[in-house]
Amino acid sequence: MSPFSLLASLFAVDFLATVSPGPAFVVVTQVAARRGTRAGLATMLGILISALIWCAVVLSGLTVLFRIAPWLYVAMKIGGGLYLGYIGFLLLRGGKRPEPKPANRAPEPSLAHSFRKGLLVGLTNPKAVVYFSSIFTLFLKPGAPLWLEGAAAAIVAFDCIAWYGFVGVIFSRERVRRLYGRLKRWVERAAGAVMLGFGLRLVLARD
Repeated sequence: MSPFSLLASLFAVDFLATVSPGPAFVVVTQVAARRGTRAGLATMLGILISALIWCAVVLSGLTVLFRIAPWLYVAMKIGGGLYLGYIGFLLLRGGKRPEPKPANRAPEPSLAHSFRKGLLVGLTNPKAVVYFSSIFTLFLKPGAPLWLEGAAAAIVAFDCIAWYGFVGVIFSRERVRRLYGRLKRWVERAAGAVMLGFGLRLVLARD
């Protein structure tokens, strides 16, 4: 397979994996609908950086370390699951309490807070290591040239920006935000339940 055919195949596989629902999708939609376009895109940027970090981790050979010390992967998996569960708990708690009066409303979180939220959600999913290692093993042979590895990382970045940027913009539109405002309590309960589910799945999974 030529390098360009290989990269085209990698693009298709990675994009399909990116658009499949997961914790990142939940957090981007929730932040964008609640705080607007800039916050949604800041969250997307955090997820992008986390994806590039996992790419670098896999390409540097950390998967070999996980094979040598499986307990390290288990510890990361449990820690990541607990963090996702914590986010789910906060969303569930927020969905159950009544809206505060405007005079008592806390100041909106900063863009840096939204960025950190996306970054932590991406970094606390160690299954990303398994995903990227399997993808790169499938499409990048050992000893692949540096430009090919860089192009693979660029594809991951493009897919992340294209999808989560789109999600962040769409869910911050005024119509969607008004709908979110009317359904906020139920939406946050559902998002919290989904995030708790992802966390439990990560903690209890044997692989």
